[in-house]
Parts: sequence; C-alpha cells; structure tokens
Amino acid sequence: MASAITHFIVGASLALPALRSKPIVRVISGWAIPVSAGLMAVAPDLDTYAMRAFQLPRGTIYAHRGVFHSAAFLTAASALLALSFVRRPWRSWAALSLMWAGCAITHPLLDMLTDGGSGVMLLYPLTAHRYFFPWRPIHVSPLSIVQFFGRAGYILKSEAPFSAAALVIGAFGWLVRRR
Repeated sequence: MASAITHFIVGASLALPALRSKPIVRVISGWAIPVSAGLMAVAPDLDTYAMRAFQLPRGTIYAHRGVFHSAAFLTAASALLALSFVRRPWRSWAALSLMWAGCAITHPLLDMLTDGGSGVMLLYPLTAHRYFFPWRPIHVSPLSIVQFFGRAGYILKSEAPFSAAALVIGAFGWLVRRR
C-alpha cells in the first residue's frame, strides 16, 4: 500500500476545487472539505483492522485490498456517509458523495502502483481479480507504523511525485473553479 500520508495528501489536494462549490460549502465547512476528503482517501486501509479483529485469512475478498478497496464499495460508502451529513438539498448530497467517492477511489489506484502486496479488487463485484498497474513505481508501505518509520524516507520519496501532482491538480482546479 502507499503510505497513509500520501493517501491523505492526494485525497485532500484533489478536493481543493470543492472549496468553491456552493452545494458542498452549503453543508460542510471549508476546512472540513479537504480534511474529510483526505480521511476518505485513507479509510480503505481500515480493512486491515477488520482483518485482525475478525481473524480473516489473507486472500479472501474481505482481506486487505479486497472488497473494501473496490470502486463500487467506496462509491456506496461515500453516498451513505454523505446521506448522514446531508438531508436536503439533494444536489448537495450528490456533490458531496461524488467528491468523497472520487477521493476515496484514489486509494486503490495508488495501491495499484505499489511494488508489493496482493493486488487490488478494484472491479469487485464484477470480478474478484486483484489488479496492479504495469508500471509500479511506489515502494510498498508496511502496515506497521514502527516499520514504516524505519523506511519512511525511501517510501515517501517514491510517493512524492504523486503527492506533488495531486497538489498541482488540486490547486489548479481551485484557481479556475468558479462559484
């Protein structure tokens, strides 16, 4: 997996144009837009805690990078979470759902760029196949925080171009976005 730091930066950065979205700003404060988007981008890795808590074996659809990393699950989870924040107007619910889903889906896409792990079930429930991109420049981040800090420089250096690209795209989108 890519590190939680990079997942957060990418999700938060890509949400910057939403700071100028009336439907979203109507239901969530400005500071909460990039913070919530960053958290949504990190959230798929909560499956590791579920694996441990429920003693799920590796390789099942509920294991790390399984169903909880699928675009369908992340879109549905984002829509349900947005529903708990927004009752009306529906336009605000749709905009918040789409923003959170887009930011959450960056997570499996970044994981597909890593040089380790078991692949990502991006297209579940259509297929249980685990995917990687052919180009895998990101060094896999260990699940243990202690192990991560032993290799943080090596890992973050491989992730830096993706964080920088997301910051540039988000800032550009924020600049050109009109209310």
